[in-house]
Formats: sequence, C-alpha cells, structure tokens
Amino acid sequence: MTDDVAVVLDATALIAYTRGQVAVGELMAEVADEGRHVAVPAACLAAAHAAGRNDLDAAMLGLLMTSPVVRIVPLGPETARQVGVRARSVEGDIAVGHAAVVALTCEAHFATTDLKAAAAVLPDRWSILDLT
Repeated sequence: MTDDVAVVLDATALIAYTRGQVAVGELMAEVADEGRHVAVPAACLAAAHAAGRNDLDAAMLGLLMTSPVVRIVPLGPETARQVGVRARSVEGDIAVGHAAVVALTCEAHFATTDLKAAAAVLPDRWSILDLT
C-alpha cells in the first residue's frame, strides 16, 4: 500500500469535503490521474463522522469512501503506539496522530485545513497541503 499512496487526508480534510470544499475532490482527481491513491486513516474517518452535522454529511463521507482512489487505513495494534506518541503533541488527538503515522509510513503528502496541528506532528519541511 505504501508505494501507491500520494496523499493522506486528515479528519479536517474530510470535514471540509462534507462542507463543500472543492479542493478535496480536485486533489483526489489529481492523484487518480497519476494512478495513485489517497489514504484515509480510520481514526480520521471516525472523527469526521463525529463532527458530522447531519445525515447528509454521513452520506457524503460514505460516498467518498467508495471512490476507487481512496484507501482506508485501519488502526491496528502494530501502529497504535506510534499513533499515540504522535498524538501527544496535539493534545491527544488520535486522528491527527494516525494521519501523521500514515503519511510518514507512506512518505505521502499530508492534506489538512489545520496547518498548526499538522506541523506539530510531522518533521520539519514535510509536505503539508493546505486545503483552506
């Protein structure tokens, strides 16, 4: 999986998508054109559902997850410690920690609307895509 992932979407990117942010879809189209994939960490998907305002938001997330360009990345016991350690620098936000670990593992861009949180969990000069 790591070779074909170009971008990781964090929870803020998923939430932005449900609220009409076209940059997320445009980014996904660019990645698809390259023949690569977008990773969605399971913790980010759960956080986006938790932030959902209504059934339409949930439906939009569900539809997004059916896209052939999307790869959902589970949070398993082998990465739980790494995720927890990364999350410490963002007040225990497991979703941000999971997104960071996936980005690092896949050597992928980190797509977000929260640049401050992304910078807190990633090494200096890591590629962070601002979706605002």
